[in-house]
Amino acid sequence: MVFMPDWVDPTIESIESTADLIVSGKWHKAFPHGVDEIAVVDERWKPKNAEHQDLIDFWTDRKSQRPDNLFTSRMVDPTAIGKVLSKILLLDVADDGFDARYRVYGTGISSMVGKDWTGKLVSEMNRSVRSNQALFYRACYRAVFRTAKPLYTHHQPLSWIDASAWKRLILPVHDEAGEKIVRFLVCNLAEKGRELSSQEWKLLHDQRYS
Repeated sequence: MVFMPDWVDPTIESIESTADLIVSGKWHKAFPHGVDEIAVVDERWKPKNAEHQDLIDFWTDRKSQRPDNLFTSRMVDPTAIGKVLSKILLLDVADDGFDARYRVYGTGISSMVGKDWTGKLVSEMNRSVRSNQALFYRACYRAVFRTAKPLYTHHQPLSWIDASAWKRLILPVHDEAGEKIVRFLVCNLAEKGRELSSQEWKLLHDQRYS
């Protein structure tokens, strides 16, 4: 079973139309295979693991300290999320959420995928590996940018990653004025995943990314 049939570099139009489907709850029309769940998170949503619960509690507590109830970039505190720090991605929004740049790429994730993508755009990562998940990733970020609401996804990883699924919680981060989304705070957990040894990591890195 494949995620998408071939590598395609998504257009702005395809990202936006797919974000429409995600926001409306009709995501399965875009991703009939490889995606088990995409859910816009509200107060009724219950995390299925402790790591996501800890992060959503942190996010909710910090944003409650502002009158507008918004989580802003100054509230991102690595010391407060230390238990899940290795599974954290922090991205700077680019092009109104149609793309994003990795500011932090957690060591627990890079040790599984064989590369640290810090400093790279999501689009650059997709083009480098010719990822057939490109539309999925970018449409999810665009949906969070548009709604300013968290998003949970459960999907299959790329074929060379030793895990059965990625469980991902994307949280919006506003600027200090509370006017727009400027970052995404993400906790990415592997289901039945395994981190690579240093020798395995180097081999995968040389095979896939060199």
